[in-house]
Amino acid sequence: MTDQERKKWYSENGKLGKSLGYPSCCIAEFLVKSHPEDLKGMKANKNDYLKYKAGCINGRYTGIIPCLFHAKKILSGQITLYSLIKNRDPKFPPFPNY
Repeated sequence: MTDQERKKWYSENGKLGKSLGYPSCCIAEFLVKSHPEDLKGMKANKNDYLKYKAGCINGRYTGIIPCLFHAKKILSGQITLYSLIKNRDPKFPPFPNY
């Protein structure tokens, strides 16, 4: 993958995350740690599991993977995943609040 292709991937996914109302820290962590080429051959670790678990509401995966900081706050009950989503573009369906 070329630098130009990687920059395009970051730009497109960063804009999408913002349109979906995700916090900038969650978007940034996703972009840095979730590029498809970087995931090849990787194995999930404890923090990956925590972030996935925090992205579920009532056992249903919502599609967001919060940053580790927010995942820990969600799982400890300090905040909710739903409370993180702000300024969501109305062209997208509402964020699930099962």
